[in-house]
Amino acid sequence: LYVTYKSGVSKYSDNIWSRITPKDKPASFNALGVNPTNPNDVLVASSQSVSSKIYRTLDGGSSWTELKTSLNHTVPWWDDSLFSIWISAIEFDPQVPGKVWLTNGFGIWQTENINANPVVWTNHQQGHEEIVPFALTAPPQGAVLLSGIGDVSGFHHNNGLTAYPSNKLEGTPQWRETFDIAYSISQPSHLVRVGGARWNSNYTGVTSTDGGLTWKKFSSFPQKTMPLRVAISATNPKLFVLTNSEAQPLRTTDGGRSWSQVSGLPDGPKGPWYWKQPLAADPVDGDTFYYYSQGKVYRSTDGGTSFNLVNSSLPYDKWDWYAIKTIPGVKDEVWLGLDKRGLFRSIDGGKTFAKLSSVKRAHLFAFGKPPTGSTTPALYLYGQVQGNPGQMSSIFRSLDQGETWTSIGSTENPIGNEPNVMAGSWQNFGLVFIGTNGRGIFYGTPD
Repeated sequence: LYVTYKSGVSKYSDNIWSRITPKDKPASFNALGVNPTNPNDVLVASSQSVSSKIYRTLDGGSSWTELKTSLNHTVPWWDDSLFSIWISAIEFDPQVPGKVWLTNGFGIWQTENINANPVVWTNHQQGHEEIVPFALTAPPQGAVLLSGIGDVSGFHHNNGLTAYPSNKLEGTPQWRETFDIAYSISQPSHLVRVGGARWNSNYTGVTSTDGGLTWKKFSSFPQKTMPLRVAISATNPKLFVLTNSEAQPLRTTDGGRSWSQVSGLPDGPKGPWYWKQPLAADPVDGDTFYYYSQGKVYRSTDGGTSFNLVNSSLPYDKWDWYAIKTIPGVKDEVWLGLDKRGLFRSIDGGKTFAKLSSVKRAHLFAFGKPPTGSTTPALYLYGQVQGNPGQMSSIFRSLDQGETWTSIGSTENPIGNEPNVMAGSWQNFGLVFIGTNGRGIFYGTPD
């Protein structure tokens, strides 16, 4: 019997416990594997930390060898350090001599020959890492999807949807969280991305002029300010407005060189674990922006310098998810999803809203490319519609601005684990994305 524990490795044989820790130094050990054909052949991994090491004994623990490793990455953006993070389990394959499997903080690894020097490990990743999206953007040109992710920054999905993204959202500085991504309607290759690192409260933003392939850091940004959401002017990609965690919104007219406070709006909600979408830009008038907070809609017509309250009659519950969105090419049309309160539409810049009678719950919603022969955008909904039995939310599509709905959800492959963000493709009709709180990004197609 072999045991790993906080201060070493021990062996129980002939009614006697003996300490057999590699290098005979107190250390935390976790993963443990015993060759099913040779009980003296044992593998252990030290410390469930960011620098785990693998040791092997062929004589039941009398002597140990630290294994040298060579890594074969199947994920293009992984680096070698990810192999040694939190190795939690290691097992000999009982069917194939020499084959060994292990799991760590990022996924599953396997070697065909544990006897090699160095041992070559290949990672097998298919949706294992708990990706948590903060933002999804599917622009009308360039990458099919841009994703803002916790811990790993996000991705530029430019090589299809069945392969790993070839590019992370890198740039200078590199950060762990991307909280939001937006593009200018008139110039979709111009993007803004905001985020930072929670561990040192270092937050900022970057801009791109090539669809997200390369990024340039804001020339300045207030220290200790956490930007949560961004909206870009429809006509001027250097003009954008930011909402910030527990602070006043900001605006810039020079692409992030200088900043000024926005007047007329409340402080932003507390971040970073915040998926609601309170801010949108009018898709035609480059000086108009919209903001929603606590049952009230505010509008700016001076490029975000000031906002005025235009509607205070909307239902409100502090626990509801909400999102305010506009439709490309349509001035003054504003849509507002208020979770259990429903889905609302305004055609007068937010002054009045009409509730869609067909929708019972609008947890998430998004617009996308119209079908062939139509100019009406596809409308996607994660929620509940009238006439749909049961209390569970599902996924629906409407081609008539929400008058009728078609169920596009899958009972065999339901979206679970707190869906938190939705985006419709403006390149491909019927393509829609949903991000979840730990199960990654799902996509649906009309095929």
